[in-house]
Amino acid sequence: MSNCLPEEFIKNMKELLGEEKYLLLENSYSEESVQALRINPLKKQSEDAADVKTLFCLEKIPFEESGYYFDPEKTPGRRPFHDAGVYYIQDPGAMVPGAVLTGSDLFRKLNVCENGLKAIDLCASPGGKSTQIAGAMAGKGLLVSNEINRSRAEVLAGNIERMGIANAIVLNETTDKLADRFEGYFDAVVVDAPCSGEGMFRKDPEAIAQWSTENVAVCVQRQKEILENAYRMLKPGGILLYSTCTFEKSENEDRVIDLILSHPDMKLEDISYIKESTVGSADGVNPCEKAVRLMPPGFKGEGQFSALMSKEGDSENAFPFGGFENCSKIKDLKPLENFLKETLTAEAAKKILDAKERFRLFGDNLYIMPEDTPSLSGLKVLRCGLCIGTFKKDRFEPAHALALTLGKDDVKQFIDTDEDTAESYVRGMTLEGEGSGWCLVGVCGYSLGWGKASGGRVKNHYPKGLRIVG
Repeated sequence: MSNCLPEEFIKNMKELLGEEKYLLLENSYSEESVQALRINPLKKQSEDAADVKTLFCLEKIPFEESGYYFDPEKTPGRRPFHDAGVYYIQDPGAMVPGAVLTGSDLFRKLNVCENGLKAIDLCASPGGKSTQIAGAMAGKGLLVSNEINRSRAEVLAGNIERMGIANAIVLNETTDKLADRFEGYFDAVVVDAPCSGEGMFRKDPEAIAQWSTENVAVCVQRQKEILENAYRMLKPGGILLYSTCTFEKSENEDRVIDLILSHPDMKLEDISYIKESTVGSADGVNPCEKAVRLMPPGFKGEGQFSALMSKEGDSENAFPFGGFENCSKIKDLKPLENFLKETLTAEAAKKILDAKERFRLFGDNLYIMPEDTPSLSGLKVLRCGLCIGTFKKDRFEPAHALALTLGKDDVKQFIDTDEDTAESYVRGMTLEGEGSGWCLVGVCGYSLGWGKASGGRVKNHYPKGLRIVG
């Protein structure tokens, strides 16, 4: 591997780390990468649901409450539990920034408010940090997940849906346009910045091929712009998380110090609670000691840099530019009401109907917007809260997203399956089952998707675009 590393990178790392520590880093590239997942705290399960911690022989990650190392031979990414949103596969290093944010006293203080907090993840695809933060928000507040690249934004929206997140808006916008719209609006802003990706060299050889000093300089300029826009969106009294998966001082400590010097109302927060639980962590390079660097071989995962900053001041929730998003006036709710009455329990149906002041139609698709959704006029929106279904002539057809937020106790018919049967279902096969009408199909106690029962058979309504082929 050392023969493949760019000479300029080697020179930079020797200056940063010293000869001895650099050799340890270089030697680590010949080691196998570890793999990990986060169990989804939002996922409902039946009393007899499978315990995935035991099933996959998971080993606890000390710094992330829901994080676990797993044996790659267990292949959790190929199991129907993954399709059901029971967990999110994520490098342990990539869990650190989310743990830095959600483990801070400031985040917890903001999150316990009655209506929760307002957070934005500016460079969110594929969704690891957004889904991690959403888990900590526990369904309250507003999470805006943004990605400038359209195809990556679609992947992000898919992962938000898979994890059963109902209070998220997914956007496909530039950060400067968002800053113009949401100045001083968010309690928490996350910048997991586009970077030169040096922390991914062991895991992704393509990252080595793409590395250059010119690309580092491009990344630095882009990071400056994004951080400035992040500052503009941050409310007084709010917190800003900055992270990268690279080792370059110019992309890490220099960017944090530059922001603080440019804005005296910003200060670094202590994140010793992460340093104490991440073996192999180190302070950031002076004068940014409160930041944390994670580098192999000391850290069991790939490289990561994280720093948490706060903005001085105290303010009530800012009123968003353009006001709030208007709900849709729906002429006839009867098809929806009939579906809810026939399919869901009274309590689950009531919860949906009680949110009708937040109903929003996009074409014939019905969404429940998060509470106090700001005006989204003029923005490219991929997802606005939870899609619960589609009006079709005189009937209502439930959305896959709704299925993933429900549990056995929310529906009148729950068809539980073992893993093998669930895999057949995800491939589009018809199932056997009693009853009639819409039913929730599950895998070992976790909801997986919709089916429609009739005559001892269950017609498959798992989305064709998500089905396993081959």
